[in-house]
Amino acid sequence: MPYPIILNPAYTPFAETARSRGVAFHLSSRRHTAVLHLHLPDGSTLELGDDGVGGAAATKPGGTTGFTLRRTLPGGCVHHVYDSTLTGPQHANGTDPAPLLATLDRFLPPVPSPPARRAARRGLLRRLLRFT
Repeated sequence: MPYPIILNPAYTPFAETARSRGVAFHLSSRRHTAVLHLHLPDGSTLELGDDGVGGAAATKPGGTTGFTLRRTLPGGCVHHVYDSTLTGPQHANGTDPAPLLATLDRFLPPVPSPPARRAARRGLLRRLLRFT
């Protein structure tokens, strides 16, 4: 029986952001680490992982040095969007989630607007009774 993959708490801000925007996501494993996959409405996929030391499913992410973000387009073309691991161009950001959340914001759909408030029903019963 396979072991369940449990989301690492360091990945919670990214999963909550996806959930609040209505974006479907799942976890998968790759090379001894787990990757958070976000399925965008345009058919592309964002893969959020790290340097392989901690991983999205690690219970002790103390060795993680940064995050990576790849976008896979529907045609199969892969773009490396963000890399804050030791060898990445954004390595100064390290494991700080704020810069990565700002990068994710460019690709995720906008925050859904709250449902419209219902108009006041003042005098509705009186108007309905007038027609009976």
